[in-house]
Amino acid sequence: MTTGRNNPCPCGSGRKYKHCCLGKDDDGRGPGAAQDISDAIARAEAEQPFESIEEVNAFASALIGERNRAALADFCGLSPMQMSNLLHAPFDSPETVRFSGDTAPGREVEILDIFLTLAEAIGETGLKVTATGNLPLKLCKTVGQQLREAAHQRRSSYIAGIRSEMDVEPLHCTRLVAERAGLIRKYRGHFVLTKKGKDLLARQDEGGIYLELFKAYTTQFNWAYRDGYPDADIVQQAFLFTLFLLASYGEERRHQRFYEDRFLTAFPMFVEMFEERTYSSAESTARHCYVLRALERFAAVFGLAELVPESRGSRDFHFLVRKTTLLDRFIIFTVSAEPGVSKFS
Repeated sequence: MTTGRNNPCPCGSGRKYKHCCLGKDDDGRGPGAAQDISDAIARAEAEQPFESIEEVNAFASALIGERNRAALADFCGLSPMQMSNLLHAPFDSPETVRFSGDTAPGREVEILDIFLTLAEAIGETGLKVTATGNLPLKLCKTVGQQLREAAHQRRSSYIAGIRSEMDVEPLHCTRLVAERAGLIRKYRGHFVLTKKGKDLLARQDEGGIYLELFKAYTTQFNWAYRDGYPDADIVQQAFLFTLFLLASYGEERRHQRFYEDRFLTAFPMFVEMFEERTYSSAESTARHCYVLRALERFAAVFGLAELVPESRGSRDFHFLVRKTTLLDRFIIFTVSAEPGVSKFS
């Protein structure tokens, strides 16, 4: 049996073979090692020869199915099938994860607070679009000041010298996400609320608004847009794996490296998406990218994780990370992490 380069990897990661175990099978280090399946077929053939190619295929299918249902330590107790659900069907896999739209997040959640401020400014009459297609400067300065006072943003350099929406990055991001969520749109030179946005606001359905923003941010907004790293879209695609880790291990504060290590163990090819540099190794850059995208600008912004800075100099931030109660109210994982994984702590 030969796995095509563009076929799903036999390891069950959900990624294409060429982006996963291709090139690692020859030395036996691949996590799912298609070679293992070939070896199992050979052993079975030696014990009792197969009578047809159909029998070989049936044996291989049963073996792959068994492997895909088995919990893996590298996936913190998730099976390849469960991991595939998180990666490829995050909102359509109730057997693995469920979401609550009835959660009342509260305005302490950064992205919800910014959106509600934006919606209030838009109101019934709309908000005039600038010549560059952005939000008016007065609102940008108001939100920038609110962010400073609330200390939502751990790095406050963006607050100084606000000249446009682009200088208040969280507001700019929220506006783009709200448009993709179908909550606001541009109409005749104004930002206006859509029917869906008006209905949710009229019902004071903060949970519904939060869920719409969450879905749009995770599935329609390109996380790489917010930084200068390579696309490396596996961080975004695996957003539920990050939340699974937080749900499983976030009761106590842990250093960010705890989560970095588990992500790199599950997705070792992530490091290969970065280049070695004189001032930073590929792995170090990959780790910074993961923390920025998955923890700082996702989990923390959506109020699902609490990040306490542990500064090691003005240019090097490290965080102690803990989940919030909102995470457990908003997301229910129907699987649990493997107890033995605590060996990494």
